Amino acid sequence: MSPVLDIVGLRVELPTEHGRLHAVRGVDLTIAAGETLSVVGESGCGKSLTALSVMGLLPRGARMRADRLTVAGHECARNRRALARMWGREMAIIFQDPTTALNPTLTVGRQLTEGVILTERLTRALATERAVALLDRVGIPRAADRLGQYPHEFSGGQRQRIMIAMALMGRP
Repeated sequence: MSPVLDIVGLRVELPTEHGRLHAVRGVDLTIAAGETLSVVGESGCGKSLTALSVMGLLPRGARMRADRLTVAGHECARNRRALARMWGREMAIIFQDPTTALNPTLTVGRQLTEGVILTERLTRALATERAVALLDRVGIPRAADRLGQYPHEFSGGQRQRIMIAMALMGRP
C-alpha cells in the first residue's frame, strides 16, 4: 500500500527585497496510513511552510519544488490543481490561529457546511446534520443551536475545536 504522504527533496523559496530566501531545503518524509508525525522545531525553521506546501497554500510569489510529492497516491509535485482537488476530501489543515482562519462575517454553520455542499453536493440539511454531529463530537455544547452564531461568540478554545470540526467535514 502506498504512503498517505511521501515527500522527497521539498524546497520552498520566498521572495524578499534582497532576492529569494531558501526557507525550506531538502525535507524528506513518509507517512503511512494510521501513522502520526509530529514536527518540532524552533520558530521560523519551516514547519508551517512545509505543511502549507503539502496543501498547496503557499503565499503569492513563493516557489515550491520537490523531487517527489505524493498525497494519497497522487503525484502533486508539479500539479497544484491536483492538490486543490483533494482539499477537504483527502486532506485538510487545521490552522493554528482560528481567529484569522474563521471568517467573522459568516456564521459558524455556513463556514462548516459550504465546502461539503459544493464538493460532495450534499443538501444543506445533510451538511448541517454532519456539522452538528462534528461540533458535538469536538465538545461544543448545544451544537445545533450554535450553528447560527458567529466566531466571536465562541471562546478561543471553542473556535479551535470549530476548526477541527471544519477539517473533518469532508472526511479526509
